[in-house]
Formats: sequence, structure tokens, C-alpha cells
Amino acid sequence: MVRLIAIVLLIALAFILIRYRTNQKLQKGVGHCYFGRPLFYYTTFLVISELIR
Repeated sequence: MVRLIAIVLLIALAFILIRYRTNQKLQKGVGHCYFGRPLFYYTTFLVISELIR
């Protein structure tokens, strides 16, 4: 359920950034902040949890 909520929020954020033609630097910053870091943390968590098993 949490994943579904996160996906919906990220899609809404992407729609707002594209719809209102935000500054390109702001779009890149938000993209790195909201997509890059969580993806890195999630991947790291998965690898560590699999290694612990």
C-alpha cells in the first residue's frame, strides 16, 4: 500500500513539473532528490537484506 501511495505521489509531482513548465534546473534537482536517492537507498537496502539472509 505504501508503494502504491509513493508511486501516485511521484506521478503527480512529475505531472505538475511538466504541466507548469518549471525551470529545467529545478526539474533536475527534484528528479535527483525524489527519484535518484530513494532508488539508491531502496537498492542498497535490498542488497543488504539479501546478504543477511
